[in-house]
Amino acid sequence: MDATGVLIVLIFVITIFSTSTGGNLGFPGAPADKRVPIHANVNAEKIPESTFVSVAGQNVEEQIGKFILSYTSKSSRKVTFWDASLMASSMVRYGGRYDVNPKLVCALIARESAFNPQAISSSGAMGLGQLLPKTAESLQVNNAFDPDQNIHGTTKYMRFLLDKWKSHPHQVPLALASYAEGHNGIERSGGYTMKSKFYVEDIIKIYWKI
Repeated sequence: MDATGVLIVLIFVITIFSTSTGGNLGFPGAPADKRVPIHANVNAEKIPESTFVSVAGQNVEEQIGKFILSYTSKSSRKVTFWDASLMASSMVRYGGRYDVNPKLVCALIARESAFNPQAISSSGAMGLGQLLPKTAESLQVNNAFDPDQNIHGTTKYMRFLLDKWKSHPHQVPLALASYAEGHNGIERSGGYTMKSKFYVEDIIKIYWKI
């Protein structure tokens, strides 16, 4: 085989390996629009439980309240002890109502708004759980900037997403990824973006600090 033939074979082999399914999924620097298959594991040693029952027996409300104060202590917008207590109470109350782990909701809200009830994104997402107007309306949240209403809507929406993936072994990561980009797109494509993967991993890291 001459030099030209060797070069053609080499280019073919490199192309095959560079477009394989493994690619660079799961590694920082991977293209944000590259999709992670729904059966892929996220980078976390342990996945949080989804249900309220799973944290029964713990002093969850106190844990959440302390975490909120600690999380916002170095922020320019500090949360008062009273506001942290009210948020924690709402998370536990609605977590119990919808059987959703309130610490999971807490970690999600930390990632979404850093516990700023007046937060608003460039896309118009509002409040603690960054609910889009149409989502808030469908959840019967009349005022998304009211902490109690927003936590109610966020918890109720998480219950919906957990139910969507209830038969899947990666239920919690998929529910969180669906919170970021919507479950319909994930179902259609059979995966979620690298941006959503990092988002899910961030929430799980926060969860284990509560």
